[in-house]
Amino acid sequence: MNRRSVGAFVIAAALAATTLVSAPSSRVAWTLETVRRVRGGDVARGRKLHDDCSGCHGETGNLDIPDVPDLGGQDALYTYKQLADYKEGTRESSIMTEAVKPLSDRDMIDLAAFYAAQTAPRAAGAQTPAGTAATRLASIGDGPRLIPACDACHGDRGAGNPGFYGMPYLKNQKLQDIVVQMRAFRSGERRNDVYRVMRDVSKALSDVEIDALAAYYSGTSPEKK
Repeated sequence: MNRRSVGAFVIAAALAATTLVSAPSSRVAWTLETVRRVRGGDVARGRKLHDDCSGCHGETGNLDIPDVPDLGGQDALYTYKQLADYKEGTRESSIMTEAVKPLSDRDMIDLAAFYAAQTAPRAAGAQTPAGTAATRLASIGDGPRLIPACDACHGDRGAGNPGFYGMPYLKNQKLQDIVVQMRAFRSGERRNDVYRVMRDVSKALSDVEIDALAAYYSGTSPEKK
């Protein structure tokens, strides 16, 4: 390879790297029109579409598999965004990427509406006592480390925050799934968070803190290592 070829290769590699870094975290834009369309999803049609998803997600979107998220009761805007991100490739999963391939935008809207209309999972156990590291991070955050209160975005005890478009509820979600997702954000494996909020917050958290927050929101005890 001559010098000119090497130079062209280096430039091409740099451009590719720049494109990867500057690529949008999601192609979903929360315009008033988008919000209106998603909020107006057809639950009955979504129920029929869910037949193809029930094997992994259960009859109503909630199934007792540790690393599969509960979808029942989840905000429609969040579910729609995740489906759209899988389809666009801004969120990666070998299973979900294949699952969303045949879905139209209308299909994703109606599926999101179906899940939103279902009952959210119930509390799994006792709440984390006030004053613990997890409750402080959730309700106050950590100023010196530039960590905002988790509940500021996700609602009181993670119960949801409809005012923040596309924000999921965390309350009573599965401990293992919360841990997996937070660690994926921390490593950059998952990068469809708008403005890098979850990636930047998770980078500041230790494994112990992530486990504690997962236990706090799921209502269970941290997994024993």
